[in-house]
Amino acid sequence: MKSPAGIYIHIPFCERKCTYCNFNTTDFFEPLAERYIRAVKIEILHWSERLAECGGETQIDTIYFGGGTPSIVEPGQLASLVQACKAAFKTDYNPEITIEINPGSFSKAKIDKWLTAGINRASVGVQSFIDRELVSLSRTHTADAARRTIESLRAAGFENISLDLIAGLPEQSLADWQFNLDHALMLEPEHLSLYLLEVKESTQLYAQIKRGLRPTPDDDLAADMYRMISEATQDHGYEHYEISNFGRVFEGETVSRFRSRHNLKYWTGAPFYGVGCGAHSYDGHARWTNILKSDAYIESVEATGFAIAERHELSEEDRAAEALFMGLRLKEGVSLSGFRSEYGVDVLERFSEELPRLAEAGLIETRGGRLILTSAGRLLSNEVFVSFV
Repeated sequence: MKSPAGIYIHIPFCERKCTYCNFNTTDFFEPLAERYIRAVKIEILHWSERLAECGGETQIDTIYFGGGTPSIVEPGQLASLVQACKAAFKTDYNPEITIEINPGSFSKAKIDKWLTAGINRASVGVQSFIDRELVSLSRTHTADAARRTIESLRAAGFENISLDLIAGLPEQSLADWQFNLDHALMLEPEHLSLYLLEVKESTQLYAQIKRGLRPTPDDDLAADMYRMISEATQDHGYEHYEISNFGRVFEGETVSRFRSRHNLKYWTGAPFYGVGCGAHSYDGHARWTNILKSDAYIESVEATGFAIAERHELSEEDRAAEALFMGLRLKEGVSLSGFRSEYGVDVLERFSEELPRLAEAGLIETRGGRLILTSAGRLLSNEVFVSFV
């Protein structure tokens, strides 16, 4: 049976680009936002028709507003996109609908409208509870604004709140990270995304480090921070279900019901369709990416209904490699028998040279017929994954 798909909707608008950000963003301008939202609705309809021609009605169970800053646009515009998805696709009776929120573009007046639109999961980009760190990242909010945002979401009725924090920032001490982690856990969100900083070449932060304006992040210190994350989240009742993601578990539960249903599609190979400029899609056989620039995206959609910039058909070998390293991101790892059945690959035989070396280094283990990353393997996951490429 085909897995339900997810819809990712890219909202590229931001007040200001963060120093660490390499996502596809553009300055917020209301007339442009109106044209953009209209184009996204056209693209949603286009894909519903194309997919229906290929294999009947497509079922979806998640919608994810990412960015950019989805919270910067009017709630009514987001509501119209939710309705467009529900009209275009066969929608699960209780879809997970997520909005990424920047506390700097947040207002209490928006919350009820989000809930009315069906948005039921809030992902708040806190990044830090220390104001000087927020300034260094060019964030547009303060730590107090982040706390007020979360409190307001909770008071209004949001029952599924996720917080993002970044560890391993330049000049960040272990005590700073402990402070951030403690404050996040005190707020008791249903979900936490706790990332180690990756300095991307196209970012302001990369340029600052290159010019000697900021120190290079300390990898050993970041490793200590990651170990702190693993211990603290476990102590506070969170399931470490993916390398950087944690869901709250309650008495009697072994698997968190607050795992991100949408993001799980990326890690388990389920189909997802991205709409908006620069959005990515995957249908089980191919991956494709939309045009990056918002103006060019709008023009393409207005003319043709779609805006694909690049498409890559996947070979069976591609699919198997992706499934292996994406599956290893999850706590459950990869079922060796299931993988052999799905892809015709005996993992232990195919990687007979790499696996003993990784196991001896304490990065990977075989348990209960599954290949699983160890705690150390999660920290050094990129080094593990490159062995399977």
